[in-house]
Amino acid sequence: MTAPSRMDAPEPFVNTRFRVQIEGLRGTGALEVVLPEARIARTSRRAAVTRYGSLILKRGLTRSAEWYDWWDRARRSKTAAKRSVSVVLIDARGEDANRWTFSDARPLAYHVSALNALGGEVLVETLELAVGGLKADYSAPAQSDSRKLISPAG
Repeated sequence: MTAPSRMDAPEPFVNTRFRVQIEGLRGTGALEVVLPEARIARTSRRAAVTRYGSLILKRGLTRSAEWYDWWDRARRSKTAAKRSVSVVLIDARGEDANRWTFSDARPLAYHVSALNALGGEVLVETLELAVGGLKADYSAPAQSDSRKLISPAG
């Protein structure tokens, strides 16, 4: 009897093993990713159009200002710098399993969690992005370009 292939594995993936790659940014780690909803909108006069919700990225706040700088440039410019953003799901063996690539991503909002003198939690930096397109690859190969990698925290 042959072992099931990677494609036939019945176990669902866990949501804790992933990495985020943002074109041109190095970053410092991602704690959470909220993938956008993609809806097909049909109108009587036009062909079907896909509308995307926001892609939300969260990470622990560090000295890296890359996310803030991208957002700041976007708010000061009429033509915000668009980047490609990939979210890569990693399987139990540490291999890339699935990849969602969002094209034409641009910052919409930036937020840092509340300061609390009585707490001891990690400060969380949040970047909300508008996306122009989505390509899903459910057999994603590994990528070796670590210069663009934002690795998962922990």
